[in-house]
Amino acid sequence: MRRTLLFGESMTTHAAIDTNTPQGGRKALGDGAFAVMDRVVSQGAQFAIFIVAARVLGPADFGAFALVSAFAMVMLRAAEVGWAPFIMAWGGDDLVPRQVQFIAILSGLAFGAIGLAATGGVSLLGGSDQTVSLMALFSGWIVLANLSSARNGLMVWRHRIKTSALCEIAGELVGLAVTLALLLDGHGVLSLVWGRLAMSLTHLGISFAAIGMRPAVGLDRALIGDLLRFSGQIFVSRMLLTLRMHIGTFIIGGYLGPVAVGYYRAADRLVAAAYEIISVPGQILAWAHFRTARDGGPASESAARIGRQVRRHVKVMMVAGAPVLLWLMVESNNIIHGLLSEDWLPAAPLVTILALVPLISLPGIVIEPLMSIVGETRRLPAFTAGIFAGALVPTFVAAHFGLYPIAIAQVISAIAITTATLWMFERFAGVRRKGLLRALRSTVAPLAFGLGTLLLCARILPASGLPPLASALLSAFFAVPVYVLATAIFDRPFWGELRSFLRTGR
Repeated sequence: MRRTLLFGESMTTHAAIDTNTPQGGRKALGDGAFAVMDRVVSQGAQFAIFIVAARVLGPADFGAFALVSAFAMVMLRAAEVGWAPFIMAWGGDDLVPRQVQFIAILSGLAFGAIGLAATGGVSLLGGSDQTVSLMALFSGWIVLANLSSARNGLMVWRHRIKTSALCEIAGELVGLAVTLALLLDGHGVLSLVWGRLAMSLTHLGISFAAIGMRPAVGLDRALIGDLLRFSGQIFVSRMLLTLRMHIGTFIIGGYLGPVAVGYYRAADRLVAAAYEIISVPGQILAWAHFRTARDGGPASESAARIGRQVRRHVKVMMVAGAPVLLWLMVESNNIIHGLLSEDWLPAAPLVTILALVPLISLPGIVIEPLMSIVGETRRLPAFTAGIFAGALVPTFVAAHFGLYPIAIAQVISAIAITTATLWMFERFAGVRRKGLLRALRSTVAPLAFGLGTLLLCARILPASGLPPLASALLSAFFAVPVYVLATAIFDRPFWGELRSFLRTGR
């Protein structure tokens, strides 16, 4: 068996699919559509849960759950290490991915046990029964969610992105049904964890039924070294990124209390719902398409192919994602008022500020797959450590001044981090910043027209007396066609390429 991870050897199994052929193009389009549909369903389900939970629980209980959930997410990222990325980058037969899956199971059990030990400690220290129960249930969820992550890696590795999306969709719908039923039946914050457990169990059951590939014991000693080295680099990077995502929650909880955490997490959840519709399929497809670009021709032209694919990928994410984030910024007050209630209106300015963060950070979505595909994963830990420090310091300082300064600190951090990300692209992957920014330049005019339409609607529609949420949706109804028309006028090459792709799959 020949093995390839990131070391330039030829692939022997699951060869890259050429997206420049009609068949490959149609598959890429279908995969992309299913990946986006997965995110739409996922965010729709999580959004429904968020709205009902926020109304039923209120800011204080919702904030307390957010704190425990943030700790659980950190534990899950630790358990995931880098098993799924290792599988997705593997170029040999299916034995090694199955063996890595078994290692993922052991890792999940280990971190689940750590969670249970922490639960016992909190109980002995006098923690509330609700907190103890939350921690115990989350410990079990870590085991299941970690295995689900590895299974997703297997499906992407086998180019079964549609299957992966369908597994996720089924899990989300089951989790939604369980969570809402328990919430409305009066089970409080525990309903949210039971829903996550149901979601993970559903995902695992369908994924095993769909592709099989049961875990296998044993791994070659040389491959263990590759696994530990590669996964260790990914682990440090992902752990620091996860801590960066949740550091605001921890600092707010320590300085301002659970009510402030509730407002911040509500705003962050709204922004994340929009962002993940773009970021998750964007990253999944980046793994597949960057690998295709790397292996789809002579090695001497690999860098040029990857560079073209990165520019195309980032531009598509900007064209699709930026309008949604701009809409959130302009209509934050109506959205919060309409979806939640007047009690949550202090979160509206936070939505406006925090929506700038993903807008600025869109290129960073592809840094992990890009650095992995070009064999530069060793750069990620130090880079991510810099990101973590760059986010921690301003957040900690801003916490002394209140909730909104903390949100502004995230925007400042995002600007610095994106600047560093573009430098990484150029320094280690050969993707020039000027070329990437030039590709994005043609999106400015269409976005300006779309934003202008939103601002105009925000001035005119309040006089109509419409309910807040209806006003927000109507503004989007007017802005979308203006944005699409402006794209067709000011970005003709992209529009022509998009029409050609939709027509021929090429």
